[in-house]
Amino acid sequence: MKLRAFLTIFSILLGSSVILSGQVAVPIEEDRILEEEFIRSRSANGDSHASGNRPDLGAVLQGSSVRADGVIRVGINYSYTTTGTYSEFASLNHPSVRIAHTEGSVYIADRSTGTLLAIAQPGEIYEVSYTSSTMSYTVTGPAGTFNVGGPVRFRPELPNSQFRIESIRRSNPLVAGSPQTIPLYRGAIEVSRGIATAADRVNLFNRIRVDPYVRGVVANESIASFHIEGLKAQATAARGYALANIGNYIARGYPFDIVDSSASQVYRGVISEHVRAVQATDETVGVVASYQGQIISALYSSSFGGYSDSIHWIFNLPTGQLPGTNVTPYLTGIFDGSMATPPDLTDPAVRQTFWTTTNTPNERDFAYDMCGYVGNRFARWRLTIPAADIKARLTPGRFVVISGDITGDITGVEVLQRMTGSNRIARVQITLTTGVVEVRGWDNLRNVIGRSPSASTTPTAPCTGTAIAASFTLTNPALIEAVMNPNNTLNSLISTGGGWGHNVGMSQYGAHGRGLAGQTYLQILRAYYQGVDVGTSPVSLGGSSRSGEIEQSFYAPDAKGELVIRGAGSLQRLDVQINGRDFAVEAKNLSRGAGRIDISSYLVPGLNTVRYNATRTPRTATVNVSLY
Repeated sequence: MKLRAFLTIFSILLGSSVILSGQVAVPIEEDRILEEEFIRSRSANGDSHASGNRPDLGAVLQGSSVRADGVIRVGINYSYTTTGTYSEFASLNHPSVRIAHTEGSVYIADRSTGTLLAIAQPGEIYEVSYTSSTMSYTVTGPAGTFNVGGPVRFRPELPNSQFRIESIRRSNPLVAGSPQTIPLYRGAIEVSRGIATAADRVNLFNRIRVDPYVRGVVANESIASFHIEGLKAQATAARGYALANIGNYIARGYPFDIVDSSASQVYRGVISEHVRAVQATDETVGVVASYQGQIISALYSSSFGGYSDSIHWIFNLPTGQLPGTNVTPYLTGIFDGSMATPPDLTDPAVRQTFWTTTNTPNERDFAYDMCGYVGNRFARWRLTIPAADIKARLTPGRFVVISGDITGDITGVEVLQRMTGSNRIARVQITLTTGVVEVRGWDNLRNVIGRSPSASTTPTAPCTGTAIAASFTLTNPALIEAVMNPNNTLNSLISTGGGWGHNVGMSQYGAHGRGLAGQTYLQILRAYYQGVDVGTSPVSLGGSSRSGEIEQSFYAPDAKGELVIRGAGSLQRLDVQINGRDFAVEAKNLSRGAGRIDISSYLVPGLNTVRYNATRTPRTATVNVSLY
């Protein structure tokens, strides 16, 4: 009997948690609920923009140095259609907003004049709407009705107070069946509008510091039962996305930075604050991954099956060229297993063996996210897709006509190009009795030959024991095999592959597996994002309108780190204070305007504070603490 199966039975008999590799895991039943909600949410909402899988919304930004305060404004979606049907993230335009709170007083103010409109008490509901003809907001509650210029801000007296948005609902990812729940939010709430807001509608946003925000993201973008080091890596990626995208939606005409749906990354506020998501956030406070002084585009997807791909193969720019020209050093494909020498998948025999191997004694040799090792049902998959399904998927935009048309029967499918690293298929030629077409690129391939049949569910083989839902989209396959009819037309195509998602950046199941193998979140992030610093956000030292002093707080698990200074060619002096201890960096100690200075002796395990004050600093100069 396998260890995991034995522990599962043992834990059920005892009614307790299981212990894996020195970590206390959540109970098996909760593990199942969390994983099923994760898969359900991904299927319903799609992978988020933070994961790189929303090309219609533009590229995930690589942020420049950011302000140190870490305050973001998160747009909250309305959750009903025009007919009143529940749809969790239906629209950014609310017909009105109904707001209550849980503790202390809340001060309701008209921001256009600074006038205090009312002081709300716990449980009292205030409704806010907007009339375009009068260009005014209407605020109605126990204290009366007010017509104001707005926007309208709700500011709590007590930091622990939570806002109840009574006019919307959210799926609760921590409860079986994901029931519709009134969501709760920390921080402040504002009802406002932008140039993109619909007539007679309002926008709602949550003004919150980035770390409390991340608490409400982790269990939506990953599985809360994963190893805590994997969840810390997820928290760090989510934090970096939020900071790097400050101003994203303001540029689109809205009064907030990012949104709470998969159009940014999924955020359900307090109801999704699983205890492990909170721990992962609190033990990475103030930490992001950066490259050359900029917060990185920390793309992630659920699993790779042993190999990630480079961004210029998956999200290729220009879009018509494979591979693209957008090579990004920290988003380069890597081998995601533990064997010392990565397998050479350019060898057809090795490729065949690798992508059809599972349930070996040392599964993590092949991939940290393998079936038996971490329970990832999509680490290896095999789909039999009828020819009729493939034909139906040849919709406009999914293929390029080489000759003729697609009215005839399919007579062959041939691999024309493979991606480097993983050797997954990058381009196929489909021959029909009436013409020839090509299907190119990850997204087109996964939708044409990487999606389960529409007619029925399909057993997951060789990762047996579960099922893939009908029309479930996986990724571009690594192997294909044509099954022909006697008349030499295609009967079906057998697609074989590994992983689920876009295969760029960090594997979430892989991060879990690396954590089980003893890796820290710092090691996990550096494995998936080559050449990055993991530490505080790089901040600009030059051109600041402030007094010159910048303060950051951050969590250093092992009290080891270095100060990284970049672009400081004309820096005269940098005064630094770490946990109340002062030291100065002189220009002569920097090599060509850049330097790395070990500060481990100034750090303590846990929460640290650093302050910077620069003299004669160029606008391009940045500084941050890199942990190791």
